[in-house]
Amino acid sequence: MRLRILGVLGGLLLCFAGAEEGAAADKLEFQRDVLPIFETKCLRCHGEKKRDGKLDLRTVDAMLKGGVTSPVIQPGNAQKSLLIELLHYNEMPPKKENPRVTKEELELLRKWINAMPVPPTASPK
Repeated sequence: MRLRILGVLGGLLLCFAGAEEGAAADKLEFQRDVLPIFETKCLRCHGEKKRDGKLDLRTVDAMLKGGVTSPVIQPGNAQKSLLIELLHYNEMPPKKENPRVTKEELELLRKWINAMPVPPTASPK
């Protein structure tokens, strides 16, 4: 009987831990959590003074606008976000630049993008 109770309690704890992790991802904020990564790794080429590829990473709106190619983030879908793809395959920052984006920073960016609300699609008129 005690083992069953311990098993149920352990299961509940795992559920709560998973819920807390999801809640933490929802609480990620651009200014506090994301911008510092960009400030140290990206803004020297994609910031106020220099905008390679016409890309500015200082604001969410600028990332949604994108640069020469397209928006670099797709809210709610990090897997389809160009930013994540370029960072994942170490194409950005350029290999000669340091410091590189860490695995932990990349995962934080994925969680932040996945937690973003997906904008409604335009309905046909």
